[in-house]
Amino acid sequence: MTSEAAHAVERLPDDEPCLDAVVKEVLRVRPVVYEAPRLFGAPLRLGEHEIPAGWVAGPYIPLVHRDPAAFTAPDEFRPERFLDGHQSRAWMPFGGGRRFCVGAQPALLEMRVIIREVLHRLELSAPDQAPEARRLKNVTFGPANPTRVIARARTPARTP
Repeated sequence: MTSEAAHAVERLPDDEPCLDAVVKEVLRVRPVVYEAPRLFGAPLRLGEHEIPAGWVAGPYIPLVHRDPAAFTAPDEFRPERFLDGHQSRAWMPFGGGRRFCVGAQPALLEMRVIIREVLHRLELSAPDQAPEARRLKNVTFGPANPTRVIARARTPARTP
């Protein structure tokens, strides 16, 4: 994580634009959905290729999100890429166009609310810094194994 990203995480509970940028970067680095398939009713010309009618095709979202032409330093966690209204059109964790997920806005709101509340109350750390393995479950990615997190209260617990 870059120093800018580390500073951004420290400010998260009180900085709405920063929190939104971190949520979007998390979804860029670890999208939940891996593809947005479409059944073609008519042939489609795509560059030098023609996709016949009746075929199913779509973008592989994790690959799009790691394209250096769309995201500078795509292997780095850099929430600042989403600050100041600057967002690549290639960001598509919820699909795109008419295929955009109807649950996208509630999901983004839920992530912001939960992250804000957790970070107000707890200081989190991961004892194992290795990247977490993912497992495909139907059409979504999820953790392959439970994740261990150390949580410490930010304020001392009240005693009666």
